[in-house]
Amino acid sequence: MKNVVIEQIKIPRDIYFEMKDRIRLGLYSSESEIISKALKKVFAQESRGFLRALAKREKVSERSMLSEWRKIRN
Repeated sequence: MKNVVIEQIKIPRDIYFEMKDRIRLGLYSSESEIISKALKKVFAQESRGFLRALAKREKVSERSMLSEWRKIRN
């Protein structure tokens, strides 16, 4: 995967200091790692929400989705 560098972002001061604390504690190695993981999490949550709304709109049950998923996996 190729990375793209974004030169500057604005974040609230309290979040910035929270990020610095997490880096200092060794939970993350850099600001880049924190931001990357946060963005991935947001996109994953949006994708799940989109799939739930689509399934509801198309009246597809969870059971039928799991059944189809099992067919594909096997």
